[in-house]
Amino acid sequence: MKRDEALRPLSRQHLNALHAAKILREGDDLEAVAAAFFDFWEGQGQRHLRIEEEVLLPGWALHAEVDREGVRRMLDEHLAIRREALRLEAGEATLEEARGLGRLLHDHVRFEERQLFPRLEADLGDADLTRLAAAIESAEGTGL
Repeated sequence: MKRDEALRPLSRQHLNALHAAKILREGDDLEAVAAAFFDFWEGQGQRHLRIEEEVLLPGWALHAEVDREGVRRMLDEHLAIRREALRLEAGEATLEEARGLGRLLHDHVRFEERQLFPRLEADLGDADLTRLAAAIESAEGTGL
């Protein structure tokens, strides 16, 4: 299924998240994988989660009944990703735990792309998706 224009910026960022996840999962040097992850995390990862939480989800809820189980999973995984990023930043994570973060990030992106985003697209009409696209673009522009 072709992704609606409203969600394409987030989907493009998901590609970068998958790249970071691959490095985490396959790297052999904790310092190197951490540096690669933080390039992604500080460059767009943190902001990406905030836009999903502060723009995407409220925009969906404004116009439709959200997939509560899907949203719960999304938010639980966002929290887990943030927790593991903090542990990695503090030097408290092992290489195996960094690999676990990579698996979590990979599976999270696949869940959003394959399940949550299609549901959102099905729930919202064209006008609602257009408004959502504008809100996401605005949030990207303000550095939310």
